[in-house]
Amino acid sequence: MLVILVFVMAPLTACGTANLPEDVQHAEENAPSEAETTEPESTVTEEKQEDVSAGQPPDPQLVQFTAADGEPLEGFFYPAEDDDAPLVMLYHWAPGDQMEWTEIAYWLQNRGLGGQGNSNAQKPWLNPAWFPSNPDSFHVFTFTFRNCIGGCKAFERERWYLDVQGAVDYTQTLPYSGKRSIVMVGASIGADGAADGCAYANQTYPGICKGAFSLSPGNYLTLDYSEKVQEMDPVPAWCLYAETDPESAAVCGAFEAENYRPISYPGKAVFGNGHGMNLVEPELEPNSLVLLLEFIATALE
Repeated sequence: MLVILVFVMAPLTACGTANLPEDVQHAEENAPSEAETTEPESTVTEEKQEDVSAGQPPDPQLVQFTAADGEPLEGFFYPAEDDDAPLVMLYHWAPGDQMEWTEIAYWLQNRGLGGQGNSNAQKPWLNPAWFPSNPDSFHVFTFTFRNCIGGCKAFERERWYLDVQGAVDYTQTLPYSGKRSIVMVGASIGADGAADGCAYANQTYPGICKGAFSLSPGNYLTLDYSEKVQEMDPVPAWCLYAETDPESAAVCGAFEAENYRPISYPGKAVFGNGHGMNLVEPELEPNSLVLLLEFIATALE
């Protein structure tokens, strides 16, 4: 099951990038400029959050929870058509927040929403016109890492892992029956979040995470990506990375494992700097969203 958390995005400012490690600044502060996006309309208020449930109308539901250290966080739950559908969990990258995943969340949920925001040619992941057909309907859960509304203001590696733990724990309280099947997807810091979260999920709730799909991990949450992938075995882990993205290429191309599939792209084939969400664009071959659907099907077999 895929869960997507969605938050309102804003540009990553010079102030935000100044606090990022030098290696990540190169990859992320040059991301495409931000266009105005539309926040999903929440049908749930803070006072009525207990009413959120799958099987209700498809509108994204605002949810509030805490990280492992008690830090308050927010996310969105997109109910699937069927209550027992798997959950897809989406982790955002540092130049934005959960709102980067809005259109992909609607696409995975597949209940007739989406395509109503301000599409940005520089952000093809916010333009669903080119997305491949998705025959299924998944629950989706998204959230925003601490201090990242509109883009991360500082690089908080250890604390973001606490956010991952809290988000994974929270999925087990969401009112849907398919919570034993979760697929995790992320970009950049979220790419590590997906793998770290999957390993944590299966240590804490054995068997619930069925796989982790990562776009440009870089050991950004202090944990070693390759070690987490091997901890997940036999759960599948796929890594997409550009050969021109040195941090991610070093992480994704440095090991082999039975449950692991690296997918590399030459520099001339990628959009922008080829990092994170820049791998979600229509001209890329193989298409990353086609690969995502293939991965979900493989993970849920």
